[in-house]
Parts: sequence; C-alpha cells; structure tokens
Amino acid sequence: MTDVALKQEIDANPLTTALVEKTKAGRIGWQATANENTFIASVGGDTTLRLTLESVVDFDPYGQPESYDVPVLCLLDSKGKTLWEVHSREVKGGLWPLYKLAQRIANKVDEKVEALMEALQKL
Repeated sequence: MTDVALKQEIDANPLTTALVEKTKAGRIGWQATANENTFIASVGGDTTLRLTLESVVDFDPYGQPESYDVPVLCLLDSKGKTLWEVHSREVKGGLWPLYKLAQRIANKVDEKVEALMEALQKL
C-alpha cells in the first residue's frame, strides 16, 4: 500500500451495503451477546463484526443536552481487538437497517412470530 492510499479514508459504504445484502440473503449468522444491544457475526474465520448501540449526547435547538443511541459497527481481529470502527453518521442511510436485520436474526424474531401466530390460531 502506498502513502497516497493511506491519505484517503476508507469508505464504509460498500462494506455496509454488502453486509446488508448478505444478511438479507441469510449468509451472515448474527448472534446475540450478553448485552441485549450488541450482536456479533464471524466472517471468513478470523474476522468478527460487532454491531452495538452507543450513547451519543447532542444538543437540542434550545441548547439542552439530549442523549440517544446510534449503531456502531466494529471490525475485530481473531483476538477481539478492535481494528476499525464505523459510526452510523459515516454511512449513507446510517447503520440502522443493518442493526435491525442483525437484531432480527440474532433474536430469531421471524421464528418467534411464526410460533406466536400458530399459538394464536389455536385459541
């Protein structure tokens, strides 16, 4: 890699687009963690993705601080060390679509809704 290449930031958009597409296709197996707002997926054997919510403090139009959560995607090495962090503001459309997909898959929401619908039909 040359010095010229290092002067440019890495564009997270192609990565997040691919992650959304592969997640929708069922190719990425997001898993829940002990933290209900954090999901992980292993890709390629020695790379792990962690998608979590991070609290951000901003100011409303009246200058009052307000706190809200936003998704953050982390690329981890095989030892769990964070190699790269992607914040929602860095991605066109944000990370919410990926976060919601990961949450849905990790928590097996589709299966649980299907089971609930079956139980309701029996009532």
